[in-house]
Amino acid sequence: MRLTSLLLVEERLLEGEYFLKRMARERGEPFGYNLNAFLSAARSVTFLLQKEYSKIGGFAEWWALERANLAADPAARFFLELRNYSQKQGRISLIGSAAARVGRRSPWSHRFAGTAEAVPSVPLNRDVVDCGREHLAKVAQIVLRFSDRFPFHSCPSRALTPEGVQALEIDLDDIDAAHGYPRGWTRIASAEDQFERIRCVATLVDPVDFPAIRRIARLKPRRKKLPDDDLGKRLADAMVLAIERRRESSDEGHILTDFVANEILSSTKNGSG
Repeated sequence: MRLTSLLLVEERLLEGEYFLKRMARERGEPFGYNLNAFLSAARSVTFLLQKEYSKIGGFAEWWALERANLAADPAARFFLELRNYSQKQGRISLIGSAAARVGRRSPWSHRFAGTAEAVPSVPLNRDVVDCGREHLAKVAQIVLRFSDRFPFHSCPSRALTPEGVQALEIDLDDIDAAHGYPRGWTRIASAEDQFERIRCVATLVDPVDFPAIRRIARLKPRRKKLPDDDLGKRLADAMVLAIERRRESSDEGHILTDFVANEILSSTKNGSG
């Protein structure tokens, strides 16, 4: 028989985490390249789940509930559409800015604005990396829920236990053959040593790194929030809102310029510029 595993899913989650770390250090075009790679890695997690497990009993019903939860989550839907847009249509629209600090170099922050779909309230005017961390955590939590629901299908090491062998009706001779050994190669003469044979066969497979998946599932925003009177933050906020408001306005000629100019004037009067 063929044992199923979340190893490829684990790999995509780690890829997503890797690109998030690169995004936190980049700006301009390199930021966009890493964002595209992150979106692709995060999206492929659920693709792989469906591809690998669609024929397992109970999966279709379980996945229908998970898919309904994702569809009801505006931020999750937004990230899905971003991936589709970046893969098939064009560049994702972003606003990049840095805090207005005198005498020191400030890290850049990027925000979604002007994409094909309106930015939902949760990611609106928030750092893209922070939003990405939250999204990847949601995806990892789906994977953990799958592993709880289908423990013996999620990892070969879990399948090759006395409970897994019984539940999946595994023929250990088939496992020997799948690894290129003669059938019965790991068989021990004494019937009482079946547990030892299972333990021996389990050494032939790679376990899933569940601690890594749980770590990703706990990801949260990590950047310190800038003060509301920071000029860089106020300008970025204003530009994002102006660009998003153009969707509802027929007069696009001056709305962005006027809105940002008012914010600059307001910030200067308040002593933050």
